[in-house]
Amino acid sequence: MNSIALLLPRLHLMPRVKPEHKEERRAQIVAAARACFARAGFHRTTLQDVFAEANLSAGCVYSYFQSKEDLVLAIAEERHHDEQQIIARASIGQDPIEGLRSVAQRFVDGYLTEQDRERRHIAIQTWAEAAQNPAILRAVVAGFEEPKTQITKLIRRGQALGKLSRTVDAVAAARTMIAMFHGFILQKLWEPGFDPAAGLVEFERYLDSFSAQSDRSFARNSRRK
Repeated sequence: MNSIALLLPRLHLMPRVKPEHKEERRAQIVAAARACFARAGFHRTTLQDVFAEANLSAGCVYSYFQSKEDLVLAIAEERHHDEQQIIARASIGQDPIEGLRSVAQRFVDGYLTEQDRERRHIAIQTWAEAAQNPAILRAVVAGFEEPKTQITKLIRRGQALGKLSRTVDAVAAARTMIAMFHGFILQKLWEPGFDPAAGLVEFERYLDSFSAQSDRSFARNSRRK
């Protein structure tokens, strides 16, 4: 009993870890895992590699993440949050068509520059892993649904304002846009010299194809015939 009493004062003297320090440490571990995965791939990377990259003890890392899968999910969650913020910033307070253009440009700036090589490698590995791992598949699908919903809302706002054709299937158009962006990531991996500028020109034509102005031009030409 006396020995327990002697220990109690020491417990009160133990410093508490501030929340911001915990967030910084967690971010440090995620960044280390991202670097390892981009360099060696998910399957060849060990947790020991992550410990070394982060310059942290196993115990410290395990207090935040219990497995490589947890790290993969954390990286996917971080990327999806960034993508949602990109679309949200592009969507607020401007013409819907300009918003769609801004989404495309921000995507190019965030994924297709030389500095974004690590992000591209991680994205593609996550998609591949989703085919085998149900937890990662759920994370990937959830990460896809929110941008799809946001882009769909942007297109419908354009339709409500009379700027985009009401004949356009907003959900299908949003899926097509995202498929185009994902395809750019794959092409940049396969062909590092791929220049997305030409793709953005074609994206402009894609937008033009379902503008309300195109509908009106088609109607005028039909009447002339």
